[in-house]
Amino acid sequence: MSPGWSALVAAVAAAVLVVAFMVWWRWRTLVRTPGTFTARARQAGQDRAGTLVIGRYDEAGLDLMTVWSIDPRPRWKAPRHQLRLRRGDRGRQDGSVVVRVDGGPSPIDLDIDSDACSGLSAWIEAGPAVGFGTWRELPARRPRPSRGHRAPRRRTH
Repeated sequence: MSPGWSALVAAVAAAVLVVAFMVWWRWRTLVRTPGTFTARARQAGQDRAGTLVIGRYDEAGLDLMTVWSIDPRPRWKAPRHQLRLRRGDRGRQDGSVVVRVDGGPSPIDLDIDSDACSGLSAWIEAGPAVGFGTWRELPARRPRPSRGHRAPRRRTH
């Protein structure tokens, strides 16, 4: 093997190791953060296995991030006040349940551990999040005055 090829192989191997380390570090950091859980996510109604995700919930909402990615942005997100959970009929033998989560861009099914599901459900039902007004209700909007019924302007001399 020529020295040029050896350097190329070494550079590719180093790049693969760096990316693998970044994925591992991101996974480790996310899993150790309070308010996170692991699950398998799939589009609502599909029967395939789904993608392994890490769910993170905080006072603003729920974020689902793909495990095998270095992208810091969530794959799916929904604000807390719009979330709805519908639990499947029964649990599975491995202790997981299937939960449909509504409130984001599209409904999603999560295959989640029953303890993590209980924590997520309790977080949704816990009450108002700071700074969001009345729980589960959008802020009231004041009606706009119609254009035809404006009060006459005062003239100043």
